[in-house]
Amino acid sequence: MIFLASLLLNWSEIVRLLGLREREKGVGDGSVEDHKYTVVQRGGEVYIVLPDYPREKCESIVKKLLQKLKPDAEIKINSIGYASSHCNYCLASFSLTYRCHRCGGWYCEEHRLPERHNCPDEGAESLAKRTQRKETSRKEQNKEKKEEIVAVRLPCA
Repeated sequence: MIFLASLLLNWSEIVRLLGLREREKGVGDGSVEDHKYTVVQRGGEVYIVLPDYPREKCESIVKKLLQKLKPDAEIKINSIGYASSHCNYCLASFSLTYRCHRCGGWYCEEHRLPERHNCPDEGAESLAKRTQRKETSRKEQNKEKKEEIVAVRLPCA
C-alpha cells in the first residue's frame, strides 16, 4: 500500500527521526515493530510504501510514523480512488453514481438528492439541534487549532 502526506520537513530530519537506512537522497528504508516500509520524499510530499500487510496494520504503521515526524499533530487517514457502481438506495447498477454530501452514500441520478434516498441527516435534527451544533462548531474553531496531517491511501494499479 502507498500513503501520501504533505510535510514540510527536510530529508535529513526525516532520516534522523525515523532512523531510515538511506538508499539515496529522498529514498530510505526502515522498520517499525518488525514491519518494513520505504519512505520517498518529493518536495513537500512524503510517500510511505508498505508491503502487502492488512489495511488496518498499514494505517497503524503510517500513523506511528507520522506521529514520530510531527508529535503534536493530529493524524488522519483517508482513501481515494473508490466509487460504488450501484445505488445504495435502489441497489440498481449504474456506471455513474453520485456521492451524498451528508451521509457519504453512493446513489443513482434518481436518488442522488438527500430527500430522495431518506438520508439520515435529512429531517432527523430539529432546528434547535442544528443551532446548537453550529454554536459548538464555532467554539471549537475558536480554540487553538492543532496541526492536522492527512495521509491519503493511494489506489494501486
